[in-house]
Amino acid sequence: MNKKLRLIALLFFYTLLAHSQVPVTLYEQFNGRYNFTFVGNTLNTETNKYLNNVYPPCTILTSSSANLSLNSTDVVKAAYLYWAGSGTGDLEVTLNGTEIVAERSFDVIFNGGGDGLSRPFFGAFANITTQVQTTGNGTYTLADLDLTDVINQNTPAMQNLYCRNGTNFGGWVIVIVYENENIEFNQVNIYDGMQFVPNEVNITLGGLNIIDNLGARTGFVAWEGDIALNDNESLSINGNTLSNTLNPSTNAFNSTNTVTGATNLWNMDLDIYDISSYVNIGDTSAQIKLTSGADFVMINTIVTRLFSIAPDAVVAINSIEQACDSRAITLNYTVQNTDEATDALAAGTPVAVYLNGTLYGTFNTQNELPIGGSESGTYTITIPAGQPLDFEVEFVVDDNGTGTGTVDEIEEDNNTATFNGTLWISPTPATPDDVEACSLYEDHGTFNFSAYAESLKINPTDEVTFYTSPEAAAEGIGNITNITAFESTSNPQTIYVRLTDEHGCYGITQFDLIAIPCADAVSAIDDIYRQCNSRELHVHYTISNIGTLTMPAGNPVSFYVNGEFIEYTETVGELIPGASEQGFITLTVPLGTPVDFDLTIVADDIGDGTGIIMEISEVNNGFTQPTNLLLSPELVQPEDVVVCDKGLGLATFDFSAYAESLKNYDNETVSFHHSQAEADQGLNPITNTLAFLTTQNPQRIYVRLDNGTCYTVASFLLNTKKCAPVTYNYVTPNGDGYNDTFFVEGLRNVFLNFKMSIYNRYGNLVWTGDHSKEDWDAVAGVTKVGSEDTTVPNATYYFVLELNDPDFPEPIVGWVYVTR
Repeated sequence: MNKKLRLIALLFFYTLLAHSQVPVTLYEQFNGRYNFTFVGNTLNTETNKYLNNVYPPCTILTSSSANLSLNSTDVVKAAYLYWAGSGTGDLEVTLNGTEIVAERSFDVIFNGGGDGLSRPFFGAFANITTQVQTTGNGTYTLADLDLTDVINQNTPAMQNLYCRNGTNFGGWVIVIVYENENIEFNQVNIYDGMQFVPNEVNITLGGLNIIDNLGARTGFVAWEGDIALNDNESLSINGNTLSNTLNPSTNAFNSTNTVTGATNLWNMDLDIYDISSYVNIGDTSAQIKLTSGADFVMINTIVTRLFSIAPDAVVAINSIEQACDSRAITLNYTVQNTDEATDALAAGTPVAVYLNGTLYGTFNTQNELPIGGSESGTYTITIPAGQPLDFEVEFVVDDNGTGTGTVDEIEEDNNTATFNGTLWISPTPATPDDVEACSLYEDHGTFNFSAYAESLKINPTDEVTFYTSPEAAAEGIGNITNITAFESTSNPQTIYVRLTDEHGCYGITQFDLIAIPCADAVSAIDDIYRQCNSRELHVHYTISNIGTLTMPAGNPVSFYVNGEFIEYTETVGELIPGASEQGFITLTVPLGTPVDFDLTIVADDIGDGTGIIMEISEVNNGFTQPTNLLLSPELVQPEDVVVCDKGLGLATFDFSAYAESLKNYDNETVSFHHSQAEADQGLNPITNTLAFLTTQNPQRIYVRLDNGTCYTVASFLLNTKKCAPVTYNYVTPNGDGYNDTFFVEGLRNVFLNFKMSIYNRYGNLVWTGDHSKEDWDAVAGVTKVGSEDTTVPNATYYFVLELNDPDFPEPIVGWVYVTR
């Protein structure tokens, strides 16, 4: 026997052996289409065995990894992380970088061995379902499980405590329960705790109701098992020893992992066994027995998957019956044994009823419910006075009123049905003010109380209706439909209001319709005076009272241009029925208003459509008069007219085209005048615009453009300019009065400094002249040269005309033919 075996033997057989441990019991149960698997790893680097008088290294890792590989159709239902090791424990670790804090721990102390040493061990648990559901398949790395202060020590004391007796270990495992629709219905139970196995440990697995042993399996998470020990170390269920290819019947805890097939899971075991041959239909429990003649083993977790028979009770609140102003509510419910159940639900199954979280009462089912069967009933609750109107009712099937069930079910988390409601209290409508209207005849009136249809609501879904009698209001029949123009039949007349909420609860209130005498103001625009190019309107208007009551003085009168308020005034005196008052006001039309616009007068209007007196009619206060601004027509400045000087700066002008070209519209008229005053008054128009002879140079002409209402005056100049003279080529000195002399058009009285020289074809000067001389006279066929007259023959002559003017510096040269 090696040294480790001797030490462990001493531990088991010493008298007065003392230890503490946590019994393995049922932690969680899953009923449905479930199975389970393990994924985990050790922190030990090799097995704890003593060979050839050499101790193994006393070392431990702080992290290790393992891979999860579920089928694509597997859905993770639950994932529980267990970790354990030597020492008092490290209860904070990380998994894939996420910090994990233990939710439960298993503190185990072993006192014995004859050396007087206490050896603590620990286990820890955390629910990591969400993390595994999110991560799915892949590598999981548990880190920061730091046992180095306990194990990674070379001091003799620490080596004697754990290493040399082979109890130094650390490791982790994730127990995963997964769902798949292709799995047969079964029950998965998870049992956990921390129990030693020196000599023998017996564990009873309860909560079973086996209906079939097909596919039954169990899995074990054990710590500190050694591959080297093989001394009556066994695992049995219901008296049957379990074994498989990795786990011989005499060495069940041998550092193996049957999920992966690994045989080097040092100092821990993740083993799953087929137990279909060792459980029987009808079993309600199973007996697990673990023995060890030498090894020190701790059982942490046991998982079973068994076909189990059980009902599955659910309850539903189908509807609720309640009445207005009653604190009693009746709930219609159904208790069902679901289609997922595998057994009938017994009659007498308790149902607890909770009101606002407090037990109100219980009742029991009346019949046995087969799979898929149900029974319905009613249950009445009276909400105690003083409790809030809002309430919550819970029905919990398989609850005897203490939160404890009497039936083992497939699913224990689906037993509750909740209803949140409110007691129905009839609304209390506010009392509306009486409504007054002007009397029309026999003290009756037309009333509009439509605003109450909304203003009296307490909630948006409420309905407000109106009636002429309290009986009709109570019955909710024959409501008034014309609430905008209701004709009263008496004075006063009471109207009854029914306010009905969404549940049909109602309250009734009332108000009176009172017809009273009223004034009735009407307005009219009598005349509008305007001036050209002014935005001022001088308005004469009339305000009349056609009502039955005197209208007080100071009644407001407002004026609007195209609907926009511009001015406000008031009546001067009281107006008895049938009386009128005239007024005058000057208004300024706002800038930006179109030329054509509507002018509106409204009596009893403070400028925003609001009046200050009650009137028989509120729709006859206004009067609208279409009008316009008087604007002078737009007159484009005419251009000055320039023609050639006909002598002495005077000429004849044609400006008749302006009579049409200056018009903007066909109905406008254009006239021309000698002065501004005549143009402004439209007097003495110039009639001869085709051949107007000027009397001065330049001469200003005034033009008047008139649109029939307004006019615009502009002016332009008639001006002359010196033009090149026009010469003619023939002289016929035959005394007929035509071309008897050499005439040059546009020369005399225009160019006062001219000089004319005439030459024969030989270049001899035959005549000279200027402004002081007559034209070259060829009437008698002679020309005057010097002091003698010389007759010139018919021939062609040449002339040189020097204008001696800055605008015409070059002489004009040409020819003239004399013929008789």
